[in-house]
Amino acid sequence: MKITQEFIATESLSLENSFGTIKEQQDIELQVTIGINSDDYGWFEIYDVETSGEDWYAEGGLELDGMSVMGYDGVFALPVCILNKLKEMGYDVSEVE
Repeated sequence: MKITQEFIATESLSLENSFGTIKEQQDIELQVTIGINSDDYGWFEIYDVETSGEDWYAEGGLELDGMSVMGYDGVFALPVCILNKLKEMGYDVSEVE
């Protein structure tokens, strides 16, 4: 099973490290892609439309157990737009919300 969903979303993002917040921006238009490769693995990529990812870019993996998202990597917290799209696709995201 291979599924790819591409869409535009608007999010507010922040970039933080151990010293605190480095950068924050409200209402960023993002190009979002979610891919499902199998029953146990998926991935995501997001970048800001205005700079084609020069200002904001992230990617990572999704650990799946059938239709449940059990974990992820690549970001501290999954953006709301990815969580919402996964729910829309029928995935249970309660383990990662």
